[in-house]
Amino acid sequence: MLKITTDNGNPKCITVNLCGRFTREYIPEVEKVLSGTGTRRKKLALDLAQVTHVDRAAIVFLCSARSKNIAIQKAPLYVRLWMDQENRKGSPQSD
Repeated sequence: MLKITTDNGNPKCITVNLCGRFTREYIPEVEKVLSGTGTRRKKLALDLAQVTHVDRAAIVFLCSARSKNIAIQKAPLYVRLWMDQENRKGSPQSD
């Protein structure tokens, strides 16, 4: 299960907080929340401090979000390492 909450407290950034297991089935919900923020002036961030598990589809989504300038905050170490590995695999310079 994944709990999704939005924090609009920062005037410059909207933070979407994820809590629980972030898996393929929840990606559409997270996308909907990110696209429904309704503002172009604020930056977007995903806070993963309370995420306990991610699957590969979620990692690919997070890499894509990061490439769209959505900040990934407080990600567990294994998530950061996995995202870095996915980015290297997608790089044209990696063999």
